[in-house]
Amino acid sequence: MGALYGDLEEGVLANLLQYLALSQAGGRLGLRHPTRPKGDVYLDGGRVVHACTGVLAGVSALAELMTWHQGRFSFHSGSAAPRHTLSGPTERVLLEASYHLDGRPSEPACVDDATVLVTNTSPDDGRAAVSLTALHVWRSVDGRSTVGALAQASGLPLEAVIEGASELVRAGLAAAGGARLVDRAFVGAMTQEAVDILGPVAELFVEDALFELGLDGGPFAIGALDELVTTVATQFRRSEWQHDFLRRVERLRQDHGLSA
Repeated sequence: MGALYGDLEEGVLANLLQYLALSQAGGRLGLRHPTRPKGDVYLDGGRVVHACTGVLAGVSALAELMTWHQGRFSFHSGSAAPRHTLSGPTERVLLEASYHLDGRPSEPACVDDATVLVTNTSPDDGRAAVSLTALHVWRSVDGRSTVGALAQASGLPLEAVIEGASELVRAGLAAAGGARLVDRAFVGAMTQEAVDILGPVAELFVEDALFELGLDGGPFAIGALDELVTTVATQFRRSEWQHDFLRRVERLRQDHGLSA
């Protein structure tokens, strides 16, 4: 099966998974929502074996994804699931996710005083409701300061700032990054290196990779950089082109202080 692309609407995800099940498809279904962390659903032989979004995994993640009535999806065959969190026929898995929608527990966000937040969108745009503390934290996020530093600068108790930051992550208004972040300047420089090797078409390869990995919203944690580079490199058909690209990217990482 080739790649599939489309828009998310009510009922689309369930219908799409049933179609992929009937086709005995295997691969990764990537989902993007304008205000929430990216989601992924993996299939193996037509069975849904793993779902994840933000801090959620398994049936709770699939239940969350089934509530998405806007955004985009893309399916690429051949991608193996990093782990198995779901089992059974797809129809049963979908039924379990539907039951889980009622009374599902609140999942904790992985935020502590050393976490660096990256904002995804604004809580003032009418698409999310957050507490005043979370709103204050959102307005203080600069993509570099840790949650502990934000608490110190604001004068608010650390526990309150951690809770506000966790609320932002759960609402999809911010992402928890690492101590080092990859900014747009690096991505632009990497794109130019790819263009130097392949020509203008390389820009599309980078844009597609960013979208597929959910990294097209702004700065992202350095932990996602290796996967981005690998995803782009696989688009180079000749091994010498791949090696040249990887060599150039490593030089860029050193220049930008992003070496592993």
